[in-house]
Amino acid sequence: MGVINANNITVELSNKIILKGINLEIPVGKVTAIIGPNGCGKSTTLKALARIIPCASGKITYDGKDIKTFSHKEFAKRLAILTQSPQSPADLTVKDLVELGRFPHRSWWKRNAQEDEQCVEWALKQASMRHMRNRLLSTLSGGERQRAWIAMALAQKPQVLLLDEPTTYLDISHQLEVMKLLSRLNKELGLTVVMVLHDINHALQYSDYIAVMKKGEMVAAGEPRATIGSDLLREVFRVKVDTFVGSNGLPALLPVDLIYEKN
Repeated sequence: MGVINANNITVELSNKIILKGINLEIPVGKVTAIIGPNGCGKSTTLKALARIIPCASGKITYDGKDIKTFSHKEFAKRLAILTQSPQSPADLTVKDLVELGRFPHRSWWKRNAQEDEQCVEWALKQASMRHMRNRLLSTLSGGERQRAWIAMALAQKPQVLLLDEPTTYLDISHQLEVMKLLSRLNKELGLTVVMVLHDINHALQYSDYIAVMKKGEMVAAGEPRATIGSDLLREVFRVKVDTFVGSNGLPALLPVDLIYEKN
């Protein structure tokens, strides 16, 4: 059993079924990628796992316990989520943002300022943002800003980190910077990482487990090399791909044509 398990979940929004009977097991201490076409329900799945969106039916468990039974602070100590393009006040510094990640560990009757400060410093170091602690978020590049948000999530000291398209709007070098950071955090800290990705090659290169969605349903899941192939991409994305092995020894895919359905 995984650290998080979605068991036959259905999600409805505005009287429309978005997810239909989803089963998903998130392996502990691994990197899981969720891929699929636009509008297939990837982000909704992530938000359901994070309790942001309720399920109409089915159940989601964390370490075997129904996620509905956790208090908000208890759950936030275990799981952190970064949604797409998070927003913050323009006058917030990097350190101010990271300090917000300590909220689940604070109470009105007791505050351990020293512990909070140590955790903030640790999170800044992990995300390579210590030298930017006093910079305003509005002055950061896209990649720097994403690292600042990851530092905030790390300050929560979660066991699981969920990310919705963490490389969106970033150039190639900053995309790789974020992916390598998440890979390092997984390996060095044992952090379970779950991310929605559009780049299939990123999913192949950086994930241990992959889940493929189409039209609100789960169509495949497993080890990336065994799961992702030309037939699956033809079925799910309607594209023809060439497959080759990169200089790092890992498989890579190059979309070369669209496949049109016959009328």
